[in-house]
Amino acid sequence: MLYGSSTLALACLEVLVHIRDVGLIPTDYVYCEIEAPESLITPWDLTGEAALARIESPVLSREFGDAWIRFTEIKASPRALQAHLDLLTHALGEKREDLIAELERIRPVRAVPSVIIPREMNFLISPGTPPV
Repeated sequence: MLYGSSTLALACLEVLVHIRDVGLIPTDYVYCEIEAPESLITPWDLTGEAALARIESPVLSREFGDAWIRFTEIKASPRALQAHLDLLTHALGEKREDLIAELERIRPVRAVPSVIIPREMNFLISPGTPPV
């Protein structure tokens, strides 16, 4: 998974928060800009306590990202899609059509709020997912 931020300033802040000692940042550390059309980005649409819990909890936010990347990988492979749909339908008791509809909504880029500044967005980018 690749990580991005909506601005260079937020990207720098995210790096500094996680590294803490600027002396550990390699001197050849660089950034690049990526433009993705909105059609490839799943917006952050969670609200309320569920959203707040995912933003503030390192465990829940990691689980959210892990689940999202697994779904993008499943979507990219027809064989994996079939096997997982069978398992998920049985395990979750969901209708197959509902799961397929949910997978259809998954795009290669996922907006998520920054833990540092929740009104700003970071992006999870799935390198193996074909564009929609």
